[in-house]
Amino acid sequence: MQSSVIESAIPAPPVAPLDKRRRFIDAYWLRPENAFWMVLRSDALAKIEWKSPSIDLSCGDGVFSFLHAGGRFEPDFDVFSSVADLNRASAPTADIFDHVDDDYQPSIAGRPRYTIDVGTDHKTSLIAKAAELGVYDALIPHDHNHPMPLPDAKFETVYCNAAYWVDRIDDFLRDIRRITAPGGNIVLHVKLKDIKQFTFAHHREELGDRWLNLIDRGRLASWPTLCNRSTWERRFCDAGLEIVAAEPFVTGTHAHIWDIGLRPIAPLLIKAMNAIHPHLRREIKRDWVDLFCDLLEPFCKSDLDLFAGSDAPVEMQYILTPAH
Repeated sequence: MQSSVIESAIPAPPVAPLDKRRRFIDAYWLRPENAFWMVLRSDALAKIEWKSPSIDLSCGDGVFSFLHAGGRFEPDFDVFSSVADLNRASAPTADIFDHVDDDYQPSIAGRPRYTIDVGTDHKTSLIAKAAELGVYDALIPHDHNHPMPLPDAKFETVYCNAAYWVDRIDDFLRDIRRITAPGGNIVLHVKLKDIKQFTFAHHREELGDRWLNLIDRGRLASWPTLCNRSTWERRFCDAGLEIVAAEPFVTGTHAHIWDIGLRPIAPLLIKAMNAIHPHLRREIKRDWVDLFCDLLEPFCKSDLDLFAGSDAPVEMQYILTPAH
């Protein structure tokens, strides 16, 4: 634990853009539109000094935080290696990642540069996956619609990239304030309601419900507290949080690409890749990752926007601290 605290207080050394891009694309290769979004998120988070004690709220399977902290996987591992029955993937709210095999053990090529003291998530299968990465000192299954079983004023760094998934958002924000030490940093990555401008959802009349349901797969419905920037900032104020910094890092161009990506055919791709011989899978994956490292290079820039006049961001990084 002591070494974790020392390392966590030191800003991470800069990572070569191609190296980071490759590590994220390698892990999320069959959903490259998610991979570049993770790179943008990691680049924004890299500006934060990660101090201990620290907590990652709604950490999921931990892969994002593992890669952000400099961890590396062997080529045979990715997030698609252990998924649920893909026959259920057609259900609107199906989460194929809410599953863990009994023998789940990621092939780790390099350990992260630091550890995070605590991670939380309400899905026990994802907690079990995160436990195998060595990036969390402790993991707590928890639904953030309820108060956290954690002491007051404990954490110097609180991170969450899933606040807009929480139904009882105002209670959640107040609870975040409660567990944060005076002067501590709360880092929230929040999507903005403006993302709907850059999806096909507002073309329902032309495209029809069936087409949009195939593309959307329940995404917007799973974000119950999505809102605009001014509403987020009012929520922070009401929860007793002071805004230290606010930085947009995802543009409408990113959202347009992400809106469809490979989402509709991803279950078929995953089923095919997981059914072939491991040697052939590694060969295809290697060439695929090489290609997408080049294709996604221009899009791994937080200020890239190809649409004139579309200056509304779709995801923000807020650095907050408990108000005095």
